[in-house]
Amino acid sequence: MLHPVNAMPEPVDPPWGELLDLAEAMRDLAERATTAEGLPALADLVHLAVQRVPRARWASLTVLRGKRFQTDATTDDRATKADLLQYDMGFGPCVDAVRADSVYVSGDVANDVRWLEWGVRVHDELGVRSVLSQRLRLSGDAGVIAGLNIYSDATDAFDERARATGLVLATHGGLLMNTMLANDRVRNLQRALESNRQIGVAMGVLMHQHRLTLDQAFDVLRAASQDSNRKIADLAIGVIDTGTLEIRGWPAGRLSDPQPSGAGVPSS
Repeated sequence: MLHPVNAMPEPVDPPWGELLDLAEAMRDLAERATTAEGLPALADLVHLAVQRVPRARWASLTVLRGKRFQTDATTDDRATKADLLQYDMGFGPCVDAVRADSVYVSGDVANDVRWLEWGVRVHDELGVRSVLSQRLRLSGDAGVIAGLNIYSDATDAFDERARATGLVLATHGGLLMNTMLANDRVRNLQRALESNRQIGVAMGVLMHQHRLTLDQAFDVLRAASQDSNRKIADLAIGVIDTGTLEIRGWPAGRLSDPQPSGAGVPSS
């Protein structure tokens, strides 16, 4: 006689295809971030969040610089407005996630006592019912703090799968922002070095043409900058290109003119 055997549930294969697709999308995004200047990669990140997180409708990226919150990337005006309302009120899931270095999820914002005033307004005015906000991991010298916000017009939208996908996006998003911020610092340093080089060349031109000392040449450039309300680096390019420098009252309005006897360099 055969005895019944309790049927064992068949194992469920993990969604490897979905994970691989997400990983490949993040890799492509990271590659674009290494060459893109500005915010295109961040815009790609929030759009990817809407595409990949189940039941997501809108997404945005909150950035805190100093004491000022702002939305650096968004998929829709409704996400931006939901963010701005939090900045004005001083509380809400994305603001709290950034400040507390945490993850906040709400499946019914209109009845969530943590942010009741905000939740009622975004529900009534924007149709937001669920939210998932989490802080990005940025390096200590980044100078900014950021958070990824995902909104839905469905109640209880973000289950464990959605939260796991959001965590992957936030983790890679932090790496993406670290790369972008590092690239920005490198570009700023390169621009500063180039400006210093141009200023040095312009000072050499002035020193050679008008027999000025190093300090006098820089004083002339500084006086011309104040006189014209232009950056010294911009004036330096003109000196390199033309050998002349416009400055009122010295000497005769143009440094390329013969210097009158006894004329001096403006004092610093």
